[in-house]
This record gives sequence, structure tokens and C-alpha cells, in this order.
Amino acid sequence: MNEIVYKDYSQTDLDAEYNNQAKVADFLSYMKEGAALCATARKEYPDIKTICFDDASGQYLDIVYPKDRTNRPYPVQVFIHGGYWKALSKENFTFVARAFAEYGIATVIVDYQLIPKVTMDELVRQCRQSLAYLHRNASDLDLDPADIHISGHSAGGHLVAMCMGTDWSEFGEDLPVQIIKSGVGISGLYNLLPINLCYLQKDLKLDGATVKHNSPIHLKPPLEGNLHLTLGGLEGEEYLDQSTAMKNAWPNRTAEPIVLAPYNHFSIVNSLADPTSALSTLIRRAMGHPE
Repeated sequence: MNEIVYKDYSQTDLDAEYNNQAKVADFLSYMKEGAALCATARKEYPDIKTICFDDASGQYLDIVYPKDRTNRPYPVQVFIHGGYWKALSKENFTFVARAFAEYGIATVIVDYQLIPKVTMDELVRQCRQSLAYLHRNASDLDLDPADIHISGHSAGGHLVAMCMGTDWSEFGEDLPVQIIKSGVGISGLYNLLPINLCYLQKDLKLDGATVKHNSPIHLKPPLEGNLHLTLGGLEGEEYLDQSTAMKNAWPNRTAEPIVLAPYNHFSIVNSLADPTSALSTLIRRAMGHPE
């Protein structure tokens, strides 16, 4: 008998809800597509600056500028990649800049050390540090410190919410109450309890305390800035429940999750390579910038 481990899910069923590679049989084709799209983006927008944003960890971010820097300082869209906190890097997502560059928006793609090399606490700290660095150094980078926005996919959606729920005074008295003007979580993970109970725990090794204080649904809502929630129509019930739980946790800072058809977990993020896609348009609208 398959014992119930979470909600109405058996272990087999819960594992299946979060095993995106198994749910999308041709997921490798999306990874190959993403690599090709990144190569195209680097040719289209060669003005890319790579900067170490955190001396403690030695982590880097890429800034992809629009062509012909004439409209500075630029509004900023910061993208945090997914990979279940244990895979991928900023190099896999250069293509997201295609959603923003032609609209006069600079794109920042953030790297962070992966589990098991670091703990979840340290991983989150690094992502927060990237925002603090961008705010402090905006003028030197031709960026507008009052126009910083953030988005992230899957585990990156989790990190978006963790950054939005940050007490920035912990990173210095020079920082405002909220660095982030808007956030978009794409197929995000906001409650780590089911992650702790499914097959991912074998690699992540999260303890109970880590699960609780790194679950955005348990953070206080930010005083400023709205979090927009979206996911693909083919992602499954548990991914929808994740976004719904986040909406319920921050009712005054979020709205009902937007389900985008016909995307799966991989095609939805690749759609950022198309500036006219529903996701690209949604993020620019959240920024308050023209379409």
C-alpha cells in the first residue's frame, strides 16, 4: 500500500508532481533550444558586463544592455534561474534579455552557488546580496536604482519571493525599505514542505527549520512592491497550489495566479526569448514599462 505523505498524495504521486523532467518527455529539446537562444542573444546584444557582486562567495552576474547606450540610466529586470537549487547557471539564460532589450530595459542574470556546495540559507543570502549590490552601484552601471524589478523561474521564483520579503536593513542602513519595485514568480516554489517530503530531499537535505524560514509563505509581506504569480497550463495541480498558497500568504501584495496555456515547465521560460510572448508582456506590464 502506498502511504499518504502529503495532502492526498502518496510518495509516488508527490514525486511525480515535482519531477518536471518526467512530466515533459522531450525536456532535453527545450534545454537545447535554450542554448541556441542564448547564443543568438549574445550576438544580438554583445554589450554584456560580467561583474562579481559578492566578494564572500565570488559569485557573478551578467548585465545585458540594450543596443547603443543612449537612454541611460536603464530600468532593470533581474532574472534568477531555476534548477531546483542544485543545477544550471546564468549562462543558460542569456536569452531572457530578448524580452526586454528592445524596450530600453537592461537585463541582469544572477548566478548563485548550488546545493550541496552551500546551504539554502547561504544561497538565499547570495541572491539578496546581488540586489543590494545593484542598488548601491547602479549609477556606475548606467542603471536606475529606483527602477529595479525581478523575476525568476521555478526555484528562481522561490528566490524572487525570498528577495521581496527581505529586511534590507540587514544589508546596510544605506538601503531603502524595499529595493525591488515589482516581482514575477514563474512556476515558483513558495512552500518548501512538499519539497522536503519528495524525492528532491535526497539531494537538498533540508531540515525542518530551513524549510520553515526559507518558505516565502511564512515571510511577512513586503511593505512595498507587488509580486505577480504565473505558471504554465501544463504544470500540474501542485504547481498551481504553490502559487495559490503564495497569493493567500500575501493577499495585499499578490493577485490570483495567471495560468498561461499551453506552456509546460520548460517551454514557459523559453518563451522569454520572444518579446511578444504572453510571459514577456506580463513582466513588462508588471514593470510599468511600455509594451
